[in-house]
Amino acid sequence: MTAENTSKHGLRRWPRALLLILFASVLTAQAETAPIVFESTDTPPFWSPELPDDGLSGSLLKLLSANAGVKYTIDYLPVKRFRQSQATFIVGDPDILVNKRPRAILPFGVFRSSFFYYKPHQDVIAFHSLRELRGRTLGVLRGTIEDKAVFAENGINVEESDTVESLLRKLRRGRIDLCIVVNLTGKYVVKQLFPQETEQFATVEVPGSVRPIAIMIDVSDPRGRQVAQQYRAVLDNTIDSPEYLHVLEQFYGVGNIPRDRLENLKRFERYYAAEGNE
Repeated sequence: MTAENTSKHGLRRWPRALLLILFASVLTAQAETAPIVFESTDTPPFWSPELPDDGLSGSLLKLLSANAGVKYTIDYLPVKRFRQSQATFIVGDPDILVNKRPRAILPFGVFRSSFFYYKPHQDVIAFHSLRELRGRTLGVLRGTIEDKAVFAENGINVEESDTVESLLRKLRRGRIDLCIVVNLTGKYVVKQLFPQETEQFATVEVPGSVRPIAIMIDVSDPRGRQVAQQYRAVLDNTIDSPEYLHVLEQFYGVGNIPRDRLENLKRFERYYAAEGNE
């Protein structure tokens, strides 16, 4: 092959190589601008595809994402699958996840859990230790208790269910004596299932049950690192903003927002920063 032919052959290859480079660049740009997909679990009124803006936490996430310039969707999983999630983008309670990864954990809300019981079947429950529940059957969401032996040692039977609705129906039928549920979720579901009996369902807050609602992002993923930086840059200003307060007031009512909300939120921010998750 002559030098002239070699030169011509090389020139013919260049347009194809250039097209491949351009195509790869387009794919990269599309990947960087495509909506990210958060995984979560259906926990109304905090998270639910059936509620406007995906519920209270969904509304707060929408505000944060708008400020951060992040487009997203939410994929809802059953609790048991959600606990095993290895997704790059997750929203919910960090402690519920089994798989530990290098995640940026950015709290933007809090919730509490309570014991629920049905008054016609149960005397008033005053909870100070597990021993006080001896002889009772406790309902829990499947996959949320890892060490059932602790309950067995204290004479407590544990019965699992796949949904909050199932737990509360069992409670009303007397199949279980009490159940542990996210406080506002339990109250929301009671209103949906038994609107004429809401006063028959009583609650006792589980001591030390205040937990964060957080954005969790795997920072070993390049796009994850970028998105985490975008959220982190606007997190504090968004939480302190009138728009954030307005979302809470729409949900709780003016003057009814829990007074210790911001204190707990800041405590979780400090905790996860100290743990090196940021």
